[in-house]
Amino acid sequence: MLVETHCHVVSPDQVKYPRRLARGALGRWVRDLSIEQLIAAMEEAGIDRAVVVQAYGAYGGDNSYLADIVARYSGRLAGVFAIDALQADAPAQAAYWTRERGLHGARLVTLTRPEVALDDARVAPILEQVAALKIPLCLLTRFSQLPLLPALLERFPDLMVALEHMGTPDLSGGPPYDRVRPLLDLARFPNCYIKFSTVSIDAAMAGRSTSADFFRRLTDSFGARRLIWGSNFPATYDRSLKQQVELAREQLAFLGAGELNWIFGATALTLWPTLR
Repeated sequence: MLVETHCHVVSPDQVKYPRRLARGALGRWVRDLSIEQLIAAMEEAGIDRAVVVQAYGAYGGDNSYLADIVARYSGRLAGVFAIDALQADAPAQAAYWTRERGLHGARLVTLTRPEVALDDARVAPILEQVAALKIPLCLLTRFSQLPLLPALLERFPDLMVALEHMGTPDLSGGPPYDRVRPLLDLARFPNCYIKFSTVSIDAAMAGRSTSADFFRRLTDSFGARRLIWGSNFPATYDRSLKQQVELAREQLAFLGAGELNWIFGATALTLWPTLR
């Protein structure tokens, strides 16, 4: 089974689902991609299941469209809602989107928000709530923040954290990848999963790096059972979803069949079992 774990939807209906464009880079990629268009792209690409991640750049913490489309395609889609760490009721919002609206994971975005760091006192209550809800946390953060992550992984050992885009490391220096040691050092935490995307593959092909060099090292460090592929469609909009699947399969073809089975599906099913 092929599972896409990082795609977004943005409704063309701005009356029912008004935009709340985020500041900075996250607002720049936003374009309409309805659930009908996503399902058609999945069919073309041979994708069986998908984890739809809240389009934070379009909607912020209003996850209404996401909840509606996941309810419509229950079993085929799982939904990861976004949560705003600056809101005093953030833990309560996490409970609402999970228990009342049926979503399956939380997303915390600090990448474009310098006012929020992983050691911010407002973050811990959110993680405590997400852990209690027994859902994964997808984390989009700056690479410079990764040294702060071990303390949280230790504090919340039952919280499954999926690091989006691998924490956006600079891989251009190539082997031995000393610049990305904060990422590789996270391998000692069994509750840390690495979600890589087309953005990550492009980074692994830049400069002196190659996909074979980097992803072999990443797989040896974490094990395939803690690696997850997702496209970033349509935020990575320079190619179709089918082309992004083909790129990922081509660049990881050196891995064994068992490893590929985990990376392209089985790992995702451990985090989002409703997709089984």
